[in-house]
Amino acid sequence: MKQITLVKLDAQGNELPAEAADWVAVRVLEHGLIFTATHINAEQASQEALQEQVKELDLLGAKDWDLPTIEELQLLVDRSRYDPAINTDFFRNIESDWYWSKTPAAWSSASAWCVSFSYGGVDDFHRYGGGFALAVRRAGQ
Repeated sequence: MKQITLVKLDAQGNELPAEAADWVAVRVLEHGLIFTATHINAEQASQEALQEQVKELDLLGAKDWDLPTIEELQLLVDRSRYDPAINTDFFRNIESDWYWSKTPAAWSSASAWCVSFSYGGVDDFHRYGGGFALAVRRAGQ
């Protein structure tokens, strides 16, 4: 899997050094994506509830946040780590649990794809099941 370059961002969207201790978002340079530095929900929630919650997010002076696609979410899996399988130098307080994407399962509109940041696996679940979410912004938004 190709390495990605992560950059911490402060609340105004300014880039910070990797050792910075106070950041709210993470830029994935090669893909033009910005993710929240931690999940947007305190407790497990359905995909539908998290889609609504992400629409209300106001971060970095932007209100155009979204749930990531399964491909975008998979970019964050760090296969050299486990429990959680994500770079915890950049992503904080990540649960070793399932994180929702906005990508529906092709065989069932009642299901969507998820990534487990426990071990980096991918699976589909019923949209009303419980999980966590990171929000994303795309370049050009």
